[in-house]
Amino acid sequence: MIPTKDALLTLIKSVEGTMTAANFALTSAKSPEDTAEPITYSGDFGEVELKFEENAINVNCKAEGTEWKSVAQTLFDLTDETWDDKATKSAANVICEAVSKYYGTECVYAGKAAKATKDGKSNVVDITAPAQQAKKSKKEKSSDSYDIITLTNRMENIFQDLKGEMVNNIEKYDIFLPEEYYGTLVTPRIVEAMKTNDRPVLKKVFNTFNTFYDEGGNDIQSLIVVSILGMNFASDESLLKNCETLMDETLYDAVMPVVTYLKTGKGAKKRIAAFTNPGAKK
Repeated sequence: MIPTKDALLTLIKSVEGTMTAANFALTSAKSPEDTAEPITYSGDFGEVELKFEENAINVNCKAEGTEWKSVAQTLFDLTDETWDDKATKSAANVICEAVSKYYGTECVYAGKAAKATKDGKSNVVDITAPAQQAKKSKKEKSSDSYDIITLTNRMENIFQDLKGEMVNNIEKYDIFLPEEYYGTLVTPRIVEAMKTNDRPVLKKVFNTFNTFYDEGGNDIQSLIVVSILGMNFASDESLLKNCETLMDETLYDAVMPVVTYLKTGKGAKKRIAAFTNPGAKK
């Protein structure tokens, strides 16, 4: 049997990677003495509560604008003489999986390298403007942690009224069509936030875009840089001004050549065509 304080410290350390990946910060005691109070986290996407009940932990999540939801329960029996660090880390992994699945973020297992939950893969249509106009990330990563499904889950957590629309898209077309989904649902909401300079929403959006552009593959980079940002920045310069400070240098350097291209005669024709029929398959 290990001391309660030691077990709790191990638990907090073991879920830290997943919480950090979701931009959650610990809001309860950093060194809890007992299980009388829950361990809590808060961040851009909502809150997480690890509540101790008898010999178990209830994992409760609350996305912004929603009610608390119990997403998992795992054994956490410190009265068991055989309970050790391995058992604590096993409980932590259950918590990590539940939190990452609920928020659509990366799952970082205790003591292991980053490993994401996989909701599935999708066929991605080509974007309107040339993909090569988007500057590739130097890291050249395209981990499943940063695929289109995970990105879309993030967007549905930011724009709560879109919850379930990705599933509807898949059911309608048998595959997920990102251009149709983003062109008709997500991008208009992002543009509206840009126009009204809604800083809380824009910070969440660009925190996500900065990470996914840096870590994602070419399809993710092109969707963000060309279809969502470049098209709209080229059409309305005031939108760019409202967002400049929210973009990391890497993302900014990728977006500006696209904006310049789309302002040319050839680029403008493609931009006009895209705005005329934003959800069309190319």
